[in-house]
Amino acid sequence: MVAGCLPYMYSMSLSQSSSVSNCLLQRPAYQKSKRDVKRDTIRRPQILPSAYVEEDCLRVFLLSDLHTDYHENMTWVKCLSAIRYKEDVLIVAGDVAETYKNFVLTMSLLKEKFKQVFFVPGNHDLWCRWEEIHYLDSLEKLSALVDACRELGVQTGPMFIDGLGIIPLFSWYHESFDKEKDITGIRMPSLEMARTMSREEDAILP
Repeated sequence: MVAGCLPYMYSMSLSQSSSVSNCLLQRPAYQKSKRDVKRDTIRRPQILPSAYVEEDCLRVFLLSDLHTDYHENMTWVKCLSAIRYKEDVLIVAGDVAETYKNFVLTMSLLKEKFKQVFFVPGNHDLWCRWEEIHYLDSLEKLSALVDACRELGVQTGPMFIDGLGIIPLFSWYHESFDKEKDITGIRMPSLEMARTMSREEDAILP
């Protein structure tokens, strides 16, 4: 994920899950944000509500790319309502913060605001470059983050809530994993770009 971006937030209502058209995810909250150029600040709205609101239904929000190492993003998290989402579920899909300290603070704030919080790691969560604590590698840091989630009551494993199964997946992909033959006759520029970038990273990284 790219650092320095606004958080992504989507919402849906479980009662609408029987219809694909009614499960459309809300647009990212940042699309309605307003930038004040003179003051060099970014004003973010509260989480956008689901387009299909019904009483007494489970609401599930999806949030990613918080990057709360940036002050304005941490402020956005702190300003989320402490009442409005008390009966809702939140899935945090990676890139919370690069430092353990900010990760723990962010997840504790979200846990206070939502009934249940799920977490899956992003690449920025596992980086060790700004850490005060010395980790041998990203796997050791991942273990520390999972332990922190356990202490905070944040879910990192599968769970059923009101008949809805939520299964966080910890997975990574590399081109070398693909052992199947390439599909010929179809040109995919985005995939070609990803492969080129992957080769460049392999050449740079030790």
